[in-house]
Amino acid sequence: MKFIRKIPQEDCGRTKQLSEDGWIKLKEPKTVEAAILWALPLSVLLMLLSCIWCYFLYPSFQALVKGETEFMIEFSIGFKSLLYVAGVIAFLLVHELIHALFIPNVWRSDQTFWGFNGVFGFVYTQEMISKGRFLLISVMPLVVLSFIFPFIMSAAGRMNGYIMFLSVLNAGGACVDFLNIILVSIQVPGSGKIVSNGLVTFYQ
Repeated sequence: MKFIRKIPQEDCGRTKQLSEDGWIKLKEPKTVEAAILWALPLSVLLMLLSCIWCYFLYPSFQALVKGETEFMIEFSIGFKSLLYVAGVIAFLLVHELIHALFIPNVWRSDQTFWGFNGVFGFVYTQEMISKGRFLLISVMPLVVLSFIFPFIMSAAGRMNGYIMFLSVLNAGGACVDFLNIILVSIQVPGSGKIVSNGLVTFYQ
């Protein structure tokens, strides 16, 4: 796995070769901005599901929803605030690391890359992967960080509002991943293979 500053542009020569070899271009948003726009309704839905999950795990949130306690937000700037911000950034990076862990031969692959786009991290691979593996790679950060992680913290008696915030934020941020899951599930046959060329996805 190598470091890059941004996801590479589509290689038109590779696109031509893939098309000649029988690969089909996935119908998907053509830009990151378009994908985010398409995925916004999914973001709202996933955040709602995460809130419902946390409702059953976090008694203080139950009390808030039932009106048994007051809602209060307090802003302060200090070292503790910086730690909270660092925690958000670390959570986003762990999200991308979980993606990477499910990519076949990720540490030895010279076709898999990681990097930063502003404050956001990303993982990108040009390896050919199965449809099932693609779906697994896409869904695991959502499952682990927004559902398994808060469950573990609740079971350990460590659940709090900040952990709930991170879990819900992660769910909302997984909207593009979930959009990709839907597009691939609908268009790619069960035994299909997937390969990326820049922001363009092909399947066979």
